[in-house]
Amino acid sequence: MKLFKTSSLVSLINASDFQTSLAWYRTWLGEPDVVPMENMAEWRIADNAWLQLTDSGTIAEAEVIIGVDDIAACRKALLGAGIEAGDINDWEVVLTCGITDPDNHKIFFAQVVG
Repeated sequence: MKLFKTSSLVSLINASDFQTSLAWYRTWLGEPDVVPMENMAEWRIADNAWLQLTDSGTIAEAEVIIGVDDIAACRKALLGAGIEAGDINDWEVVLTCGITDPDNHKIFFAQVVG
């Protein structure tokens, strides 16, 4: 049981070259929903779920999982936009496909099966 109610989630990704990473994320996420300050951009991924790109000066490997309804359509759209997407993996309860950003952060897309 959670000790308190939670209401949102922000996944933070640090960029070594903010402008290069911003261009890459725009390729598949479009324009940021919010640019709260210089060298920071945020995209609303789902209700109360955000992906934040920032230039904090520190780079740590990150992994993000984003739920989708149709993994095959997601992969096709990524490939069509020129983004290298991995094969679809079947884990019996979930199908996944991954991409890698310019700083080698892993972004996975997941479709629940059943």
